[in-house]
Amino acid sequence: MKKILVAVLIGGILFVSNLSAQNSDFGAKGGLNFSNMTVSGNNDENLKLGFHVGVFDKISISESFAIQPELLYSVKGFKYNFDNVVFADGEAKFNLRYIDLPVKLVYNLSPDFEFQFGPYVSYLLKAKVKTDAEVMDFFDIDSDGELDRANFRPFDMGLSAGLGFNFHPFLLGFNYNVGLTRVAKENRPAEEIIGDARNTVIQVYAGIRF
Repeated sequence: MKKILVAVLIGGILFVSNLSAQNSDFGAKGGLNFSNMTVSGNNDENLKLGFHVGVFDKISISESFAIQPELLYSVKGFKYNFDNVVFADGEAKFNLRYIDLPVKLVYNLSPDFEFQFGPYVSYLLKAKVKTDAEVMDFFDIDSDGELDRANFRPFDMGLSAGLGFNFHPFLLGFNYNVGLTRVAKENRPAEEIIGDARNTVIQVYAGIRF
């Protein structure tokens, strides 16, 4: 699956470059992230509020279809409460900052309404984790500083789907992104806390086409 996603992304970028002479709509977008991770026992109460901001280029390939690459700065993560874990009463807050590169296939359901779907790849810029003393003691972690970027995989990849509403030149929409790769590196302190968890993010955005 990972190799297929990488191939689709590379193919999409090359395809987009060949369409540069076609009609395209360049713009900027930004909005809120409601992020979480697929940790056992986790729930929507642990959603972490973040944001994303960046640029996009919607390149038409027919009346109904377009390719839309995006480049976004995105703050993800989650918070987890250990109240139900023996000897680990407390909370851990994961703050992960990524550069996201989605390449989406856009289907224009109408001139003002569209469906988007495609893969994404992300690069981790920075990671910061804040935990309570009880949690650190339970997982034998010396300090918050031990849970740095070295605990996490530098690349993430997954799938994105959503709906967009066009109010030319403005736009509104939302996406749901689900990661397909585990966030924590193996044999690191962060893995003791989140195991093989993946990123999940609900994005609500607004933008403008130039």
